Amino acid sequence: MYLSLTHAPFGKLLTLVKTENPDLAARLRRMGLFEGREFLRLDEEILIQPVRVRGPKGEFFLGGGMASKVVIHLDDGRKLPLAEMKAGETGHIEGATCGSGLIKTLDTLGFKIDDEISFVRKIPPMEYVTVVRGGSRVRLTEGMAAKVWGRMQDRTLQFASARVKEKFEVLKLLCGTKAQEIFASQGIAPGKVLTLEGVEQAKNLFMGNYHPLIISTPDGLRLFLQHKDGERIFVREK
Repeated sequence: MYLSLTHAPFGKLLTLVKTENPDLAARLRRMGLFEGREFLRLDEEILIQPVRVRGPKGEFFLGGGMASKVVIHLDDGRKLPLAEMKAGETGHIEGATCGSGLIKTLDTLGFKIDDEISFVRKIPPMEYVTVVRGGSRVRLTEGMAAKVWGRMQDRTLQFASARVKEKFEVLKLLCGTKAQEIFASQGIAPGKVLTLEGVEQAKNLFMGNYHPLIISTPDGLRLFLQHKDGERIFVREK
């Protein structure tokens, strides 16, 4: 008798029976989660903040949701989500718990699987006050600003690194369909020109809509998984 990870109990030793999606199964195996492996589903409340990291091509921002899905193999042997690293820790990118879209985003930012990565710091909740040419003034969270990739003068960079009062041409949006729809509702799309007016501290600290499934193996592997993936992972209670 087995059940999906989404409906599995907290704090009980579980055994991975099967993963229905072949691509998801391959990604989990790469990070060390094989059929027959035992682990716990954890009942934790977490605050996932955007982060600043350093890689082969410089420093970049990653939104909290993205950082929670990138798995890092630390120099001390632990494997955990990038979002759980601490300032000064280093390791290499082991893989990701979501699909190819995130891998493409990492590639745009200059990161590849097995690249060395250093954790700089977590980013406090901020709002980027932005003017969209031909549109209106909008406020972007730091996570959204990190998803806008574009050109400023002769540089390509994230909008989260844009300079105040300088024109920023949007080249691509580093996100999925739902997030692109949110950007579209604000008039932001490839080809648009943005101007950053300023950065202000957010008035409210919130987690957003991302509440991951958290699992941990006895030897220290921790993964954050989306609920839609949890529905495709089947386990048996020990």
